[in-house]
Amino acid sequence: MDPYFLVRERMSQSEKKEDEIFRLPRPLEDVPNLTESLIESIGSGIIITEMNDTITYINQAGEEMLCYSKGEVIGKPFSLFGLKEKQNVSYSFLDHPDNLDARREGWMKRKDELEIPVGFTINPHLNLRKEAIGKIVIFRDLTKVYRIQEEILKMDRLISLGKLASGIAHEIRNPLAGIKTTAQALGEEMSKDDPKREYLTRITKEIDRLNEILKTFFSFAKPQTLHLVACDVKEIINAIIPFLIKEIADKGIRFTESYHPNLPKVKVDKIQMHQAFLNLFLNAIQSMPDGGELKVSAEPVVIPALDGLKQKFIKVVVSDSGKGIPPHILPKIFDPFFTTKPRGIGLGLSITYQIIKKHGGTIKVNSQWGKGTSFSINLPETFEN
Repeated sequence: MDPYFLVRERMSQSEKKEDEIFRLPRPLEDVPNLTESLIESIGSGIIITEMNDTITYINQAGEEMLCYSKGEVIGKPFSLFGLKEKQNVSYSFLDHPDNLDARREGWMKRKDELEIPVGFTINPHLNLRKEAIGKIVIFRDLTKVYRIQEEILKMDRLISLGKLASGIAHEIRNPLAGIKTTAQALGEEMSKDDPKREYLTRITKEIDRLNEILKTFFSFAKPQTLHLVACDVKEIINAIIPFLIKEIADKGIRFTESYHPNLPKVKVDKIQMHQAFLNLFLNAIQSMPDGGELKVSAEPVVIPALDGLKQKFIKVVVSDSGKGIPPHILPKIFDPFFTTKPRGIGLGLSITYQIIKKHGGTIKVNSQWGKGTSFSINLPETFEN
């Protein structure tokens, strides 16, 4: 089942129940009869206004989502929140008298001016005579839902590009093998002092380089099945360093490690996780051609899940003091085949992204142009394939 659909369905059911509560013909003065504690405990934000859009009530969830206190919003116009529908049209209750209870999606502005995506409904606020005396707005923060949607779309693109990469790699591999065989046969027919042998040597080397690129293509196109074992993140990283130590020393890079003393083990595929971290380290080293500092740290963290429960993760941070990533490039760095390197093919970070996601983890990047880059990976302490 699509996780995005499940989250939407759960939120929709919750919103229906909350709508039913507020369809009761009771004025705000009767909130004690509904029990204000019930309204305050609802997970959705609730705002009640008069007919002229003046705010008369906001519940605790609404305060938390919009970063306001009750005293800061009561008596203020609802336009304070800059509610806009998806069509980017500012919303005024008085301009939309019909179909008020239809569920919509849009954006609301927090106190810090940040706009958050919301799903919202607007219901009439009725007095005992069933006369409309205002509006009741029920809204949910959809930030996490949108994030899941983006992740699903990204993975769909990766799968499609993986199939394309696999097809291209297969088409290229056979002709390359033929070219290499022909070049080797010509070399055997030439005398050892023939100056043209150098051309054949170059051809063979470039074919070998292309074959390495094809291996990367296949790794991206056909991710391997996970073989999970419990292991220490520190051990995985320590196994990588010997492959990099010469380049680190040659470039004058300072390497530092920091690990929590009681770091729990994680269930991962050691080979694939080795590849994921190796790609991150190589990326960091290549960003510091004139030296710098490469840091890695790991610690246990607890992160709230969509269902409100808390999940335990191991957070690994790989950071460098290199040139950083320009802001306009940052959103693209996990996209397959995107690279700024002259001889790169742009699959290293895409493969790392795939591996982390397959393990139920997350990967984020923060970078300041001219100051360095930091990759944060969260791996669940327990994970079943």
